[in-house]
Amino acid sequence: MKQLKRVLTTAFVILDIILITGGYDEHSKMYRWLGHPLANIMTDIAQFIGGINGIGWAIIIITAILRLVLLPFFLNQQINTTINQIKMQTLKPEIDKLQALTRKAGTTQEQQQASMAMMSLYRENDVSVIGGISFLTMAMQLPIFSGLYSAILHAPALKGATFLGLDLGKPQIIFAIAAGVIYLIQAWLAMQHMPEEQKKTSAMMMFISPVMIFVFAMIASGAIGLYFVVGGIFALIQTLIQHYQRPGLEKRVAREFKIKKTADDLMKESNSKITNGAPSDSKELQKPDTQNKKQRNVGKQQR
Repeated sequence: MKQLKRVLTTAFVILDIILITGGYDEHSKMYRWLGHPLANIMTDIAQFIGGINGIGWAIIIITAILRLVLLPFFLNQQINTTINQIKMQTLKPEIDKLQALTRKAGTTQEQQQASMAMMSLYRENDVSVIGGISFLTMAMQLPIFSGLYSAILHAPALKGATFLGLDLGKPQIIFAIAAGVIYLIQAWLAMQHMPEEQKKTSAMMMFISPVMIFVFAMIASGAIGLYFVVGGIFALIQTLIQHYQRPGLEKRVAREFKIKKTADDLMKESNSKITNGAPSDSKELQKPDTQNKKQRNVGKQQR
């Protein structure tokens, strides 16, 4: 299973590189391989719903379908990430001890010893340094949503199309505001379970994304703004699910997660390894002293 996951991750990363480096114009691989087929599907949905003005509903439908297909992958990653965060909070006193030892280290050897103990602390207690993030999920979603973005950007059916009386070919401030507010609420909700010190460092980054989405939706077409609104709604739903899942996951971690090795255990092991390796070196260091003593005794006898 792990080997299959590695193969799929590698394949999607290569695909991402090929698609993204080609750009997003109408002649790019992104549009030809993914955008154009999705644009045709949107046009068919629009025609089925009600002609040219059905394209807005087509954008909502196809975005919702793709989000729902990927939702199980996103939720699984959220669970893994949340469990890892809770484990990190449980492990924090041990992490603080090793960080304090690293700061107090007087020699390079002591710093390396504390750093190695820190890595061992994560490994021995099955805690991910990267936060439980799935690279497969990240690599898989990029071509899908980038392809959909290029489809909406260049779909011929968007020319002259309206949605609820709004021209989808021109920027629409109402979509920009709606997208910005939705992503702002999502960012605020995502921060609620963060430790206070992490909130301070993450707050700026968490709120930059909604601002960027608002600005981009302001200068992009109404169709892109509508796409951001629908995507934001699903992102908010995922965060709400995570919010209500967290108490149960905290109980699960409290029940199942036990610290196997503490910072003190790992530092003792590290010291033990150094001590066990010392005798041979100390003997070699003592040899010259023994020889010097013998030479001094010979000198005394000759006198």
